Amino acid sequence: MVKIKDRNLPELAEIYNSGGKDALYKKLRESFGIKYPWSTLDRMKNIDYLGYNEATDRFSVTRTNKLCSPVKPQHICEDKTERNAPKAEVMEKLVKELIGDRLLELSRYVVIDTINKTMIIDKTALTDAGYTLVTH
Repeated sequence: MVKIKDRNLPELAEIYNSGGKDALYKKLRESFGIKYPWSTLDRMKNIDYLGYNEATDRFSVTRTNKLCSPVKPQHICEDKTERNAPKAEVMEKLVKELIGDRLLELSRYVVIDTINKTMIIDKTALTDAGYTLVTH
């Protein structure tokens, strides 16, 4: 579905005023590929700054600040640390997830008792899961 941008509507209103509904529909079909142009005309009639007058069946387009886009500087150099900050955060999150997964896997087979300074390993479950226990 194609949507006409608001910045194009004043031009389309002028086409409607000079050539009528048929000229507007033709422009919408040819230039924008819109299959059902009457929906765009209905939208245009409800937009305040286009100023549709039902009695005269004309638009009185008034240019307002709504049509102007804010100025965006084109050549601003970002600090490299600012650009890399999201990447670093994502990488840190990934590392934490991987470490968490490894610890979860270990917790299935190994229990550490820090008070008694002992480590209990379920060797049967470990070998059944395909791991090999190596001690040295």
